Amino acid sequence: MRLVDPNTVLQYRTPRAWLFQVASAMARHVEQERPGAMGAVEQYMCYWVGLQNICVTIANEQACRPELLTSEGQLELEQVDGFSMPKVRMPEEREQLDAAYKVFSPQLKEKLILHRCTRFFVNRLPRFHGDELTVDSRGQGLNGVLDIGRTVDATNPVWCPIDQALYYAYLGGERTSEGAEKLGKEILNVLFTIGRNRLHGEKRADDASTLDVVEHGLPLLKEVVNAFISPPVRGVSTAA
Repeated sequence: MRLVDPNTVLQYRTPRAWLFQVASAMARHVEQERPGAMGAVEQYMCYWVGLQNICVTIANEQACRPELLTSEGQLELEQVDGFSMPKVRMPEEREQLDAAYKVFSPQLKEKLILHRCTRFFVNRLPRFHGDELTVDSRGQGLNGVLDIGRTVDATNPVWCPIDQALYYAYLGGERTSEGAEKLGKEILNVLFTIGRNRLHGEKRADDASTLDVVEHGLPLLKEVVNAFISPPVRGVSTAA
């Protein structure tokens, strides 16, 4: 029997980790950088690309994939630069997120809910053009992060909330599977929206550019991606 040095870094992978090659490459790129060489924003976007790879791959497995549109058994066509091409329905991001979330383990959901960084988003007031928003025009309380690409003005924001009452009830011991299901999905939506907001590249002080949002979201996003690709961990293994 051969013993492996306890200080050796061993690669443990989930059975299907090879499917998420882009996610693995992004995580490896971050991990191999020198300490401090890559900022939180750069790290976040690498892991966010990894999350997209995971979502698209799992959605495709669940038959949530592009499909040809037909009418009365015939392909629907459209003119594109003088060429006749088939119309194709593309899966929406929310469909792909939902597909990935279906395979989240109960352990991952609980880890996200109980993570110290989640409380930051539960108690956070979103920002738009430098101002904190407390309620919308219908009197609904806000928390979490704004969806900047869909928010036109401060009185009618589109945002990703985390159910505050449910969160604190969960922390207080009311840990139902329904509560975990709802909170876990809300956290995933927040994490995905943070990455999408960054793509807008705005310089204004709102949820597209607030650094503390990225810094608190990054550990949570790493938990999600690493749950699928199983990053290197230290341990001892034996081989016959």
